[in-house]
Amino acid sequence: MFPSSHATIGTKGRQKEIPPDKFRTEFQRDIHRIIYSQSFRRLRHKTQVFYFPQNDHVSTRMDHVLFVASAARTVARCLGLNEDLAEAIGLAHDIGHAPFGHQGEKFLKEEIIHKNETLTKTMQGFSHEIYGLRVVDKIAKRDREEPGLNLTWEVRDGIISHCGEDFTTCKLIPGSKDKNLCEIKNREDAGYPATLEGCIVRLIDKVAYCGKDIEDAIAAEVIKESDVPVKINEKLGKTNGKIIGSFLESIIKESHNKDYIAMSREYGDLLHSLIDFNDSNIYHSDESERYGKQARQSVRLLFADLKEVYLKTDKFQDFEKDNKTPCVHKIFAEYVEDMRGIYEKSDPDELVVLDFIAGMTDSFVVRSFQELFIPQATV
Repeated sequence: MFPSSHATIGTKGRQKEIPPDKFRTEFQRDIHRIIYSQSFRRLRHKTQVFYFPQNDHVSTRMDHVLFVASAARTVARCLGLNEDLAEAIGLAHDIGHAPFGHQGEKFLKEEIIHKNETLTKTMQGFSHEIYGLRVVDKIAKRDREEPGLNLTWEVRDGIISHCGEDFTTCKLIPGSKDKNLCEIKNREDAGYPATLEGCIVRLIDKVAYCGKDIEDAIAAEVIKESDVPVKINEKLGKTNGKIIGSFLESIIKESHNKDYIAMSREYGDLLHSLIDFNDSNIYHSDESERYGKQARQSVRLLFADLKEVYLKTDKFQDFEKDNKTPCVHKIFAEYVEDMRGIYEKSDPDELVVLDFIAGMTDSFVVRSFQELFIPQATV
């Protein structure tokens, strides 16, 4: 049935027990639960660096998680670890991202959470890895099935623990397997992933985006190829494929037969230099931040409007739609109906609105804003 090397790999289990599968390992089942979820599919229209790119060759958040999952599986195979677990964590690690990428996280924190006392008591801020666990546990749906993906503990741990580096760290030692994942509220409490596979994803996450972001910035004419530091080109290579390959080779070499995941200090310093270059020349460039003010305003005004309609209709109990009803209100009403029974009585109304907005794609935010706040022809 299963290959013997996979049959012996166990899990701490799921929040809800389910019968074993005839053909798939538990982590293979998680892969399928993730990729068939609506939350995962929406990543194709969420920002990686540049807002909803129209250039098909510039990465979205979907592209990034596929790159990470593929590279993580390769490293796991070379180290004799669980490829399925590494792939599942890689696919789901960014499932909690808001629209407009990391700037979107900032907008949700500053314009919604910190301006609503009830939300501030519920959430310390908005971190996509902390929120990612909420998404897979409570919100993500596989089409007409009940919300929540009911993933294994190891994948859930990999999601909530996948970031927080200072970019100088070259060695990741797995953290505790006794964490209560549902009680984690910040990165410090999450610590390192409890599995070597989770540590692989955490390290490769940085490797996968830094080289590809350079390719995207060149395609977007934010930087020129000649802007990339000579040291980077000489040591790592001039293309994203060579950059990733160089880092993966170091990770495999330094981690072989070890109880930790690492890269050499030389390559750790190169990664740090590469991310510093990107930070100065790409992530805070005029092009990547050009519409930040408008995106912030969109999030703020959408929250106010959706909260108003949610309360005015008694949480859509008194909601009557017709052909003049804004599409975003109809979809929000469908979301609330889908989630009945998911929210606790103690959950503030603002949390429902926040969850809906956080799940939006960049393009849906823009369409909704235009529908609600841009005058339309009436005749």
